Amino acid sequence: MNLHKHNLKLVLLATTLTCSTAALASHHFESAAALQDPTINQLDNYVFQSSRPNATAFIMDINNSPKDAPGGVFKPGALYNIHIADDAKFKAGHTFSLMFDEKGNYTVYELASPNAPVGSKGKEIGKGELNKKAELADGIQLWAGVVKDPFFGNSPGLHILRQQLSEGTYDPKIWTSVKGKNIFVGRKSGAIVLDVPNKMLGKTIKVFMTTAVQKDSSWKQVQYSAIPLFSHSMLFENEALKAEHDQSRPDNSQDMKNFVSARTARASTFAHSQKEPQVYGDKVADMLVPDVLTYNVGTPAKFSAASINGRSLSDDAMSEMLTLLLGQPTDQNITDQKLYTKDFPYLMPASFK
Repeated sequence: MNLHKHNLKLVLLATTLTCSTAALASHHFESAAALQDPTINQLDNYVFQSSRPNATAFIMDINNSPKDAPGGVFKPGALYNIHIADDAKFKAGHTFSLMFDEKGNYTVYELASPNAPVGSKGKEIGKGELNKKAELADGIQLWAGVVKDPFFGNSPGLHILRQQLSEGTYDPKIWTSVKGKNIFVGRKSGAIVLDVPNKMLGKTIKVFMTTAVQKDSSWKQVQYSAIPLFSHSMLFENEALKAEHDQSRPDNSQDMKNFVSARTARASTFAHSQKEPQVYGDKVADMLVPDVLTYNVGTPAKFSAASINGRSLSDDAMSEMLTLLLGQPTDQNITDQKLYTKDFPYLMPASFK
């Protein structure tokens, strides 16, 4: 490590040691625009083996408070993008985009690039209706609608963790000393579920998801998401960093490594879990940046602190990210409500009542 890089990391570490942590809660309300309009609030992403033997499932959860009103689930005219790269340079692959009207009807577009400029749509490949399965060309299946939110998290434990880390301490007993309350119980969300035949995908894919809105004649990327809890656990209350991340792409986000390394070194120092916290921080940063879900097509998906191979609906993502953050095995002690099924569209459709 050169001296300049080492000094920069020391400055970053010293800065983060004095900061308080924000609540870790998926990607909920990550951007300023999402605070104002939940219909473009990205929540969670999943990539796993489809219920069909030769296909892969991609899920993009949107909107923590869908409403039974025109444009109450997905924002009319916005673009909801699922980016799938077949290579590490994000040159080859696909972007599948959906654009909705006020009734929830949507048009699907496919672009032969995983990282095209914001607002690029490509060719139209089909249409669909809210809460109904759509069969598209080339064996692609799609469903978009309202579901029971499958995410689960220990809210009281996270509140205590925030207090402790802000004070420079950590007690691993917090996860069992409080009766965990899953703040997502009973919540609903919007969801886009895409099933793509494996013949259209590379052997190993790198997936991220974005939303974009048009203002006047230009498009703006509103939010970016891939790894669960990335912004909330690694960038926490730094709004400038969050804004940069939300408007980034994988090929221009390498500067995030220093912040992720410092953040992880800080937390693992308080947890007394690592002999060399900075070395550990670098290891985690290399794993999490760029922020993508890497998946070996056709294999069982598993998101864990040891490795990232997509993300299944049964993965305890919060426990795994806490394990990475703190540098030691951490169980948030919340029971999975199992709000998912083995068959397409995998999530449980919900009514507005």
